[in-house]
Order: sequence, then structure tokens, then C-alpha cells
Amino acid sequence: MSQKITVIFDIETDDTETIYLGLPIYIKKDVRYMFWSKEDIVERLSKIPRTLEDISIEVFEGVPSTNDFLHEMSLSIENCTDAPYVCRNPQTNVSIKQANIEKELMYPYMDGSVSNEFTIQSTQYQFMLPYEILGSEIRKEYKIIQPDELKAKFPIAYKELMEVKCKSITEKQELDSPDCYRLGNESFLHYIKTPKIIITDHSRLQASYDSTGEHVFSDGVGVVLGDPTLYHYVTAVLNSSISKAFPEIWNRQNMQKRSHLYSEMLKRFPIEFPKSETSETIVSTISRYLIYLNRQKYMEKAYFIPEYQKLIDFYKRISDLLILDIYITDDLDPKLLEILAENITPSDNEFEYSDDINLLIGLQEIQKNILESPDFRRCRFSNEFTNILATLKNNGVW
Repeated sequence: MSQKITVIFDIETDDTETIYLGLPIYIKKDVRYMFWSKEDIVERLSKIPRTLEDISIEVFEGVPSTNDFLHEMSLSIENCTDAPYVCRNPQTNVSIKQANIEKELMYPYMDGSVSNEFTIQSTQYQFMLPYEILGSEIRKEYKIIQPDELKAKFPIAYKELMEVKCKSITEKQELDSPDCYRLGNESFLHYIKTPKIIITDHSRLQASYDSTGEHVFSDGVGVVLGDPTLYHYVTAVLNSSISKAFPEIWNRQNMQKRSHLYSEMLKRFPIEFPKSETSETIVSTISRYLIYLNRQKYMEKAYFIPEYQKLIDFYKRISDLLILDIYITDDLDPKLLEILAENITPSDNEFEYSDDINLLIGLQEIQKNILESPDFRRCRFSNEFTNILATLKNNGVW
């Protein structure tokens, strides 16, 4: 017996309820649904056998959030490559002095204090690494710079590290061993300058794709995938609305024992791939759209253009619908996939890292073409799917 089908892309009438603000998706109030509770959804997700660990080379944690190697670049000389760094007292967070620390040892820094959804929001913070990163492989070798070499090649960094060592000692002393400034956890150094996903917790799970791999991060988790073509798809999944259900899974498995994210939690994140290559391509391409749009939003700030957020909301919701179908129902209307595939096409160019404002116009045009497609409002989902949407909405997920 064929399953009863409900039109959810429809013209709004008095007997409809908006399920997704910004998209013409509605549920008929008088339709009887096969009931899906929040517990049912969590149970389905928890039974997905493949995990993030299964598709990763490494899942690892970053540096402590309070660290003597963290500095803030001077705001007054923001764009100067020789800009000084403001050294801060970690207890009071008060600026102490400025120092022109050698830029070869400074790396961009990020944490969950600001939003980092899809792309990393640039900050003034830099992290000093007195290490030499060796090789160009995915997993790098590294060695700490010895005190004599550090003093000769990087005298300002040497002076800063010497003062860190002697801050509790009245009389300054020379650095007699690299152990004086060795990081407690060095494992993340294997993947400096290696592309990765960085996951932080900014009121909720947020994933950003670090395409250069140069960022040092704290209170988060880094993920290096085995297949580099999956980065955009996995980033989209980690940022999707249904990822809000995964803390429930972690609670069931007694894994949320700390106040911040840690690698063992993320290793258990369920990963599902679509049977249709088309769906994966669309999600990956939308992920690239969202990298571009969020980069532009973060860069503009005072000159923020409202269209950025409207487009972010539109494309994120389309991606969410596809991911929900991939993870749970697998019965998406082929007409919808055809419309999306016709308009959302992959590109070999790294357009997401361009600052060309004309790309915004192009993304607006794609949105218009999708919404004005004659068949778009006729697309159908099963009652099962619409019930899941309603349950997620009622539980504050969508």
C-alpha cells in the first residue's frame, strides 16, 4: 500500500502552519501523522553505525584557553605585518606591554568566544609557537626550538618566554632548557598547516573549515578527515539543526562529563551519507556558499548588509532539509532534488574565499530561481517527514 503523501511546499492558507520561516514549507493541520517523538528521533540517530572517528585520520583537542603564549595583536596597526602584540596578564586580562614578536612564530588563534559557523571569524589574537613544523605531509613532524637558537633567531620571542619563566622570580634568568617553554600537550602540532574542521561550542555546536590548517584553537576539537573531498559535507552536517540532538546521545552514553567539548565526544558523532551522489554534492556546494556568506558577514561588521543573513538562513535551511532526509527518512521528492541540482552546481574555483561582492548577487539569483521554479511549490514529502519537522520545531531544534 502506498504511503499517504502531504504537500509541504504549498501556498499559505488559513489551514496551514509555517514549519520553516523563510521557506514556503507548510503542514496541513488536519492531517493525521505517524507520530515521531524526540526520543524516537534520538534513538534513530544513535543507531547509525558509522561515526566521525571512522572517517577521520585524527580527532584531537587543542591548547588550554588560558596560556602564556596567547597574545593580542595591536588594533591600531591591524593590517601591518610587523604589528606589535599586546601581552596580557592571564589572571587580570589587563594589557601589560607591547612587543614586536617575530611573526614566524605567531599563528592565528580561535576559540568558542565568538561565532565560528562554517568559517573562522578572524580575531586579533595570535598564538606563539616556539616550534619548527617539519614536512608537508598530512601528519607533520615538529621540533621545539632550542634556547640558544631561539635567542639568536628570535630574540624578542626569547625575551617574552624568559619573562614568562621568571614572572614569579625577582631576578631574571636565562632559559636553560626547552622544557621551560614546552607546551603541555603537543599532539595538535602534528596537524598544524593541515586542513581540518575545527569544532567549538558557542552556545551550541559550531564547525568551521580551516582550509589552511594554520589556526591554533582552544576548548574545541580538530578533525582531519581521511578523504579531503568530504570536508564541506561533514562541516554542513556538524552545523545542521539535527546536530542539536546529539548532546542527548552523548548523555545516554554518559559522555558529557566535562563543561567543554572533548575528542571522545566528537569521535562518536554519527555520520550518514546519502545514497544519491546528487544530494551529497548539493549539501557540499551549499556548505561552500555558507563559508563565503559567513566570511562576508564577519568582514563587513559595521557595514553589514542584511541580505547576507537572509541568504545564510535560506541556504542553511535547504541544507538542513537534505541532511534530515539523509539521516532519517530517505524519501525526498525527486522533483525537489532536480530543482536544487539544476540551480546549485559545484565549481572547481575556490569562490568561497573570494571577496568579490558580485558573488552575493549570484547567490541571490540562485535563490530566486529556486523559489520561482514552477514545480517548487508542488514538491511533496511524506507524512513521516512532516511529522519529524514538527517534532523538531516543537522541541526548539528548528
